Amino acid sequence: MDQQMPTGRGPSVRGNNHRWQLEPGVFWRNYTPMGRPERTHLLYEIRWGQSHRCWRNWCTSDSTHHAEINFLENACKEIDRRATTPCTVTWFLTWSPCGKCSQRIKQFLQEHPKVTLEIRAAQLFSHNSRFNRNGLRDLACFGVRIYIMQLPDYSYCWRTFVAHQRNEEYFWPPWHFLPWIQFYSRQLYSILRSF
Repeated sequence: MDQQMPTGRGPSVRGNNHRWQLEPGVFWRNYTPMGRPERTHLLYEIRWGQSHRCWRNWCTSDSTHHAEINFLENACKEIDRRATTPCTVTWFLTWSPCGKCSQRIKQFLQEHPKVTLEIRAAQLFSHNSRFNRNGLRDLACFGVRIYIMQLPDYSYCWRTFVAHQRNEEYFWPPWHFLPWIQFYSRQLYSILRSF
């Protein structure tokens, strides 16, 4: 059985679904690769050691911090408590990290050498900014695996992180995302291959 870390974010409950899951509209408005998200969302999984069980939850940006910083400052208390246990963290982000967040992520990983991080982003954040490109390259050089979300990632997030009802039908996979996925994938490849 999966475990969820507690959150103070308070998403509303739909039917018998978990309280921590996103509403379908929130997911669609923020994870589409075709437009600007309302706010940055970070869906995450933490797997401890060789266990098949994982902790799942989400956090967002707010007026003072980006979602990545909120994760590092709040959700990582358990990582700190289990500092000797290796863990793998997977993020599904609406945007890739900015240059400043990339620096903080790298600092966190330096302080927590038993943590492995994988980032899957729906879009690249201001990818024409040299500071943001250098931040992504630094993370990749430090061992962070960075990808653009693919169609199977969207399906996985929908099934795992969204409080949808069984009778809520959406067209899966969202084929109309493909041109944007390909565009951002090429951009990310271009950024990361130059290191």
